[in-house]
Amino acid sequence: MRIIYGSDCCFFNAIHMKLFCLPVRLLVATHFLISCSRTGSEPAPVNPPQPPPVPVVSYNYKSQNAYSLNVVYFVPNDVVPPADYHRRLSEILLDAQSFIGKEMERNGYAGKTLGLMKDVDKKRIKLVVIKAGRGGSAYPYDGGANAVMQEIAAYRQLNQSEFHGDHYLVIMPATTYDPGGEPGGVPFYGLGKYCFALDYADQDVRYLGSPGTLGTRATKWIGGMIHELGHGLNLPHNCQKVSEESTLGMALMWAGNSTWGNSKTFLTAADCAVLNVNQVFSQENKSFYGEVKSSLQSIYASYEAGKNSIVVKGRFSANTPVTDIIYFNDPNVNNEGTGVNRDYNAVTWTSKPIGQDSFFIEMPVTDLKYRENHEYELKVKLAHTNGVIRETIFSYRFANGLPILDFSTRPEISKTGWSITSFSSEEKLSENGAALNLIDGDPSTYWHSRWSSAVTSYPHEVVVSTGVDVTAKGISISQRQTLSRSVKDMDIFTSLDGVNFVPAISRQLANTSGPQYLEFAQPVNLRFIKLVAKSSWDGEKFAALGEIGLF
Repeated sequence: MRIIYGSDCCFFNAIHMKLFCLPVRLLVATHFLISCSRTGSEPAPVNPPQPPPVPVVSYNYKSQNAYSLNVVYFVPNDVVPPADYHRRLSEILLDAQSFIGKEMERNGYAGKTLGLMKDVDKKRIKLVVIKAGRGGSAYPYDGGANAVMQEIAAYRQLNQSEFHGDHYLVIMPATTYDPGGEPGGVPFYGLGKYCFALDYADQDVRYLGSPGTLGTRATKWIGGMIHELGHGLNLPHNCQKVSEESTLGMALMWAGNSTWGNSKTFLTAADCAVLNVNQVFSQENKSFYGEVKSSLQSIYASYEAGKNSIVVKGRFSANTPVTDIIYFNDPNVNNEGTGVNRDYNAVTWTSKPIGQDSFFIEMPVTDLKYRENHEYELKVKLAHTNGVIRETIFSYRFANGLPILDFSTRPEISKTGWSITSFSSEEKLSENGAALNLIDGDPSTYWHSRWSSAVTSYPHEVVVSTGVDVTAKGISISQRQTLSRSVKDMDIFTSLDGVNFVPAISRQLANTSGPQYLEFAQPVNLRFIKLVAKSSWDGEKFAALGEIGLF
């Protein structure tokens, strides 16, 4: 029974026959405490334990070099980066830096290696993390690299202090996985001073050399990353010599991506000669990759049976010092062709300049795997101190196991007094493609048909005057050194009066950059030479040639 009197409340206990009277406010407070919540005047509850806050880690990034590789982690806006990527990628690239340093030292370039911005104590490298403007589908393997590079360039414009050189390694989280978990979907190749690689959650140096899928995958993708990094550092493909395979293993720029972390992998002497003059290997702050004028003035090649060697010697001219001469012997195996991505099996040598302008090398043919009736390109490269690599290409072949070397330079008739009489077109507005460059004695200059306006098409024609009557056994023709817009089919005419021209040679030119010697059927007395270019190696309508001469 409950009886209420005004502001008080009384409870009658029928058992004990006692009446308890409590103030209403106490009763209400007691009821509220039991049935609802706590008031602000009461002690706060004890909160459950919380994990300690994650400390913000700061890094002190430094580099031993004047320039460093820009390592960009480029994340499409619909992709979540795989966990722990900073640690994993740091360990991968620090391992690569150590490998490169040891290989540079082994090849005579002690103290030089890839420049990385890194915190030595914390074992981390600097990553420039860029959140992309679009989703992963905007950056596919085919064609996605250009879109990535555009966004990186825009980001660099606003954040110059984050970048430390002109070479980039761009790593992107994989955007696709096949049913077996194999990552993919993003660019993975070299493109000029850029190279591209991917990231996935288990890409970790701890799996290198391990059995099973994780080990195989680590070698494939980490080895692939370092291989592509080589391309981004100006390295072309090349292969180990026959004599090197048993002791050094697999050349990184051949198939070393398949041996990385599993078996011996190395950099060739040619690789190290290129890296020696690379910007991000320099400890000196200076200009790189500027204009260079250089060319081979003469080259003589022969086979010496007693040494079973190809002997090559010659002279060069250069307005920028040369540190190394590099020789690539690239076979055309099974008609694979020549040029980029067909040079995996190129075997290389290097030599130092003799004095200021000469070179000499002996290359044992036993170090060439392919010797039976194979076509070869000999690429002679000058490595300049500013990082420019200037290449001249000569063709030779093997027949019955012996090299046939017929590209040696020949004494030529002086070009004093020579002039250009006429031409179908020349490009002088957007580049120095003047016809006069054909007879200036400098193979690094070139004539180019007009392309910036009123584009001209094949056939293209140039007429040269020697100024006086000369007797010649043939004509020398050099393609443009870069082989851009190389001429394929050519007709050559001669004349004494510049009006009546007689057919002299109709020939397909080789797509190589050294001089090609085309002999007349018999010595010809002439004063004028007409060159008629009829087609191109690239199938386009433009033509370019480096130099012509008479011998």
